[in-house]
Amino acid sequence: EAYAAVTERDGGRCVRCGRFGTVQRDHRQGRNAYNTVPSNLQCLCPPCHLWRTDNFREAVVTGFAVSRHSRPELWPAWRVGVGWVQYFDTADENGNWWQAISQEMAEFIMSNGGRPDGD
Repeated sequence: EAYAAVTERDGGRCVRCGRFGTVQRDHRQGRNAYNTVPSNLQCLCPPCHLWRTDNFREAVVTGFAVSRHSRPELWPAWRVGVGWVQYFDTADENGNWWQAISQEMAEFIMSNGGRPDGD
């Protein structure tokens, strides 16, 4: 169910480069029994998926991966053509799957370990 929702949310396009077609539904944070949810998934084309895998630390600070110590629903994500967002696990009443946030807010959240309130 989460995979289908993310494929629809991302429109079958890579969220990093915008390539349409063959995409992989990627776990932003390593997969476990509890985190196959839309806020932890993204569509990536094979080259971008390989980049994310080979450059994990850079992927974390650029919004394409989540460290194991952070919560995916709070960790900012980057979307080509949109910018920084925070993903939802269900669409809101307007059908939105994310909330756009500023780069400053994304940097603040990441500097606080994924906590937007700084606690």
